[in-house]
Amino acid sequence: MRIRISFQKISQLRFTSTLDLQTIWERSLRRANIRIEYSKGFHPQPRIQIGVPLPLGFVGLDEKVDIWIQDTFSIDELLSMLQGKLPAGLKIINIEEIPAQEKTLSSKIRLSEYKVFLFNKETSSIDIQNRINELILLEEIIRTKRNGKKYDLRPLIESIELNIDPKNAYISLILLSQQNKTGRADEVMFALGFQQNDFLVERTGYY
Repeated sequence: MRIRISFQKISQLRFTSTLDLQTIWERSLRRANIRIEYSKGFHPQPRIQIGVPLPLGFVGLDEKVDIWIQDTFSIDELLSMLQGKLPAGLKIINIEEIPAQEKTLSSKIRLSEYKVFLFNKETSSIDIQNRINELILLEEIIRTKRNGKKYDLRPLIESIELNIDPKNAYISLILLSQQNKTGRADEVMFALGFQQNDFLVERTGYY
């Protein structure tokens, strides 16, 4: 049985890596007495596929993970069995059964949507909008990856907008999320002239 879990990754759990998150899912299902299927070969691995890895420190409001389990349960049974077995900061939104041979999430997802909230209240909305306008007009935005390799961020940006909320303004981003073509929300913010401690990134969903 292959299930797809939509979940939130919030609070302090946002500082957990994708590899550790996969381990959390494995242990949580084991505590719930839900047997996971394993790959074949010399080094069997649990069949758990996280949609698009969420960078460290990002909040995920609608993340997805596919898990192959050995037994068949109803959705209500799965929800009941997992109740109380997940750590703080990991919240299930929905569980559905999907065909076992359906394509992987990573091969289907094309875009990710983000909200970026700014901590620095001294930066005016006019200044932020001017920075966005200047960035959009650039033909290329050369950034450097952690491995030292340079790349152009501009074609990875589908849209960028400033939303003025009476309580909390935020920047809305839609970025490519494909193999070898993945835009990072924090890199867009760096390109806009902000520092790491100036903002919080929430990924709100996929397309």
